[in-house]
Amino acid sequence: MMIEVILINSKKLALGMLCLATVSGTVNAASLYKTDDSKLNIGGRVEARAENNDHNISDLSRTRLKISSETKLTETISGIGVFEQEFKAKSEKTRHLYVGIKAALDNGYATLVYGKTDGSMSVVTDITDIQAAYGAVAADKFKVGKRVANSLATTYTNDFGTTLSANYAGAEGTSKGDFDGGFSIAGAQAIGDSGFTTAIGYAKQAKVQQQSKQQFDIGLGYQLDKLYLGTLYTRQKVKGKTGNGYDVVAAYKINSRYKATIGFGELNFDQADDTRAVNADITARWNSQFRTYAAINFDTVHNDIQQMIGIRYDF
Repeated sequence: MMIEVILINSKKLALGMLCLATVSGTVNAASLYKTDDSKLNIGGRVEARAENNDHNISDLSRTRLKISSETKLTETISGIGVFEQEFKAKSEKTRHLYVGIKAALDNGYATLVYGKTDGSMSVVTDITDIQAAYGAVAADKFKVGKRVANSLATTYTNDFGTTLSANYAGAEGTSKGDFDGGFSIAGAQAIGDSGFTTAIGYAKQAKVQQQSKQQFDIGLGYQLDKLYLGTLYTRQKVKGKTGNGYDVVAAYKINSRYKATIGFGELNFDQADDTRAVNADITARWNSQFRTYAAINFDTVHNDIQQMIGIRYDF
């Protein structure tokens, strides 16, 4: 077996990640080996982050390691497997661990995987969840719509800007408060060459001996040259209380290196505390693998300010 070491083209990798229904946050990966029928890629990030909150500095540094593999079964169907782990100074967690199939269709791909997979709501929340550190106040996803184990998930994407995603997750235990199953479903569509993308999604999950939670999101994004605008509306039902919220975000690519964002979001529940914040950041991409950023978040409900600086290396 001939072993080849190659650098994967970033555009092909990005498409592959979307087809595998996973988000690792890296645009670089190396192929450990590649044959005519199989390949094994490794990638990830190392990210040093320091946050200042009321003159207290916290080290929020982390690293992620992702291994993805694919083997050809027929001319149009492949077997796929993904593992991704996140490490912090005092903890670690599995972000993805699943196996399934990927099928090439006319002008697109479809996947069907089982294990710890992404939920479907990121299809919608990615419209506003674009900032380096903070933001996504209303776009906070339930477990089943974010990332969950014991999940059967499918995704379809094509060259015309269509993404459809759905997943169902089974129960994780029988004790009170344990995750008791749920599902999420979402879709997004780029509207021709107009620069607009619209998305909609719904998630529902339950815990043992507790009321179910429901979330409905709708989002709209617009790209105009170097300017991007995104907005999201959410309606949620948690513990019998109904909540409404929204996020708005703007991003501007200053030049080939610098990009700045600013966002505002709030989430209000009946007879409960509100969540409301405004945030901004600036990121410098020194090359495709190395970036630095500075971010600030102002919690207008508690009159609290956080600042963060970060250095990130993608591999």
